[in-house]
Amino acid sequence: MLKPWTTTGAVGCAVFGLLMAGPATAGGVGVVGAGVGGAGVGGVGVVHGQVGPALRPPVITEAFKPVLACNENTTIGQEGCGERQVLAADKRLDGDVSVIFTLLRDNAAVRSFVTAETTWLTYRNEDCASQSDVYQGGSEQPVAYVYCLATDDASRRQDLKGFFEALAQGLAKVPKFP
Repeated sequence: MLKPWTTTGAVGCAVFGLLMAGPATAGGVGVVGAGVGGAGVGGVGVVHGQVGPALRPPVITEAFKPVLACNENTTIGQEGCGERQVLAADKRLDGDVSVIFTLLRDNAAVRSFVTAETTWLTYRNEDCASQSDVYQGGSEQPVAYVYCLATDDASRRQDLKGFFEALAQGLAKVPKFP
């Protein structure tokens, strides 16, 4: 069973809750939807012919609620622009993860992938908290943080594309990578 990942950084707290371990109990960034069953806990499903707990692809959630208005002329507005970029990048990553999830061959591969994604999200948030610490105490810190998130998301997308291509080799029917 996977456990939630918790991390604290200079910018804020992130909680990574998987439904199988319980939902996130604090605000922040998280991964949801990797739980057992359909709408809750306790379902049984099949992953490429093996019967067992039906895991779902993790979905990234962010703490920016509400999203700030985008305005390149102010630091708060720049933060809002960055938040919009991160949410769009997260949505693309979620689509990538969903497609890859369909290509995983067994429950062990699914569990490893879910662990990798939640661990990567922990890394991403700590990486960006560290990079934005250069501006600690200043109004530019949250701006640097969100733009770092967007950059790390773009880098992860390239990693996932390579993983997708490796998984798809030799398959007769290959889904489209988003």
